[in-house]
Amino acid sequence: MIKLRQKVSGCLRTLTGARQFCAIRSYLSTATKHGIPQFPALVQLAEGRPWMPTTT
Repeated sequence: MIKLRQKVSGCLRTLTGARQFCAIRSYLSTATKHGIPQFPALVQLAEGRPWMPTTT
């Protein structure tokens, strides 16, 4: 996915930006695997109520 980001924007400008992109992408990937749609997961995250997967 990081290569797609580079192709779309041309490059990742900083190491911090690359890390932030990877963290958000990982969060969304995990939410999707658990059946949580991406947009509601991002809305909850922005509201300060991040979705967390249950551990069994």
